[in-house]
Amino acid sequence: MKVESKRNNWKEMLIILLALAGGFLLSFLGFGLLWSGISWHMQLIMILPFFLLSYGLYRWSNNATLSCVFILVGAAPLGLLITRFRDTNDSHLLPILIVSSWVIGIFAGFYFGKLSQKPPTDSSKNTTSF
Repeated sequence: MKVESKRNNWKEMLIILLALAGGFLLSFLGFGLLWSGISWHMQLIMILPFFLLSYGLYRWSNNATLSCVFILVGAAPLGLLITRFRDTNDSHLLPILIVSSWVIGIFAGFYFGKLSQKPPTDSSKNTTSF
């Protein structure tokens, strides 16, 4: 029993570490795309990696909602830094839009991960009637 609980603790710790590191690395990639001068519209594609990370960690962690929160925590430092930049119109709107798309990607991955779970089967109900 104790060996099984230790394994679960290590798995939970690994999921938290992967969520933090994945969120930070994806935000670092987004920051690199911003720094290299890729257009703002193309940077909205970064919603997909955040979606896949959130979806994968949610499925692998057996429905642990905290994995999505730790992705947000990992992406927060560079996300906050990106929102301080200004676009060519001297506005903060587009950097905020980019970081918001990351958050939408994380929540969408969480939502679709939740939808893709099989509903619990109730063995007490007999669904076949003759």
